[in-house]
Amino acid sequence: GRLNEALAAMGRAGEAAPKVGHDVIVLSACAAHEELPTSPELPADLFTACLTSPLRVALSFVRRDGLVALPDELLERVPGSPSERRTPAGELNWIFTAVTDAIAWATLPRDLFRRLFRQDMLLASLCRNFLLAQRVFARYDLHPTSSPP
Repeated sequence: GRLNEALAAMGRAGEAAPKVGHDVIVLSACAAHEELPTSPELPADLFTACLTSPLRVALSFVRRDGLVALPDELLERVPGSPSERRTPAGELNWIFTAVTDAIAWATLPRDLFRRLFRQDMLLASLCRNFLLAQRVFARYDLHPTSSPP
């Protein structure tokens, strides 16, 4: 939020700023005027948890909604590895990737989709996880922002 605003102000002031969306991609937890959620039931940094542990966050939110009954042990340690499709963690990761890629494909211009989701695996993973953060934060009436949008 505030970083996006600062970079935009640098560009308006004629300062040499990196070209956001080309040289720099910014993912922000919320808009500049918003406050991050704090609750004992949430991770201390929910945005970072979405970006680095998306399956755990997604499963905890479906459990919280009562859609699935999951014991704490399973929530903390899904069997297998996200990189091995034949394991429960791998299958969940594959489904998450397919769903988030479909959302991105349907909402982004094709050239931006290719750049964000097909050129670099690490960037693609962060962008997928950012889509999760947008859905999770919407429950708290917060709006994660990005440049490019």
